Amino acid sequence: MKNAITMKSRRDFIKTGCIACMGLTGMASLLEACSAPLQVVKLTNPSGSDLLTVPLSKFTDQIKMVLVRSAAVDDDILLVKNGESYRALLMMCTHEGVALTATDSKIYCNAHGSQFDFAGNVTKEPALKPLKQFKTEILNNSINIYLNQKI
Repeated sequence: MKNAITMKSRRDFIKTGCIACMGLTGMASLLEACSAPLQVVKLTNPSGSDLLTVPLSKFTDQIKMVLVRSAAVDDDILLVKNGESYRALLMMCTHEGVALTATDSKIYCNAHGSQFDFAGNVTKEPALKPLKQFKTEILNNSINIYLNQKI
């Protein structure tokens, strides 16, 4: 009888411990996802154009990243300010093509856990390839993103 009680207690302990660990992991992900939302810039581009133009005014000393959304591409583009230059990253995981999420500290895939830095490099697998990048150019108080010119 004593063994039956011990086994039940051990099972309850393991079950409770697993639930607590899952809950903590879920809370950490939730808190990270609750960081300040990124500004979304919705753009239209003339049909057949491979150019997206984002006003420089969308960036400030506090705003270093914006999501660019356009019907010209299937996934969003994360436009990241780095000093005086800008990097345009396609927000599609190179592991299995899932849409990515950006926080203040990283870019991550909710599906399989891949993570990327703001240069597009893989920081956590299963993804092995860096994010696709588009050429950018500052012209006339705007940032041009050239969709047909990947870096």
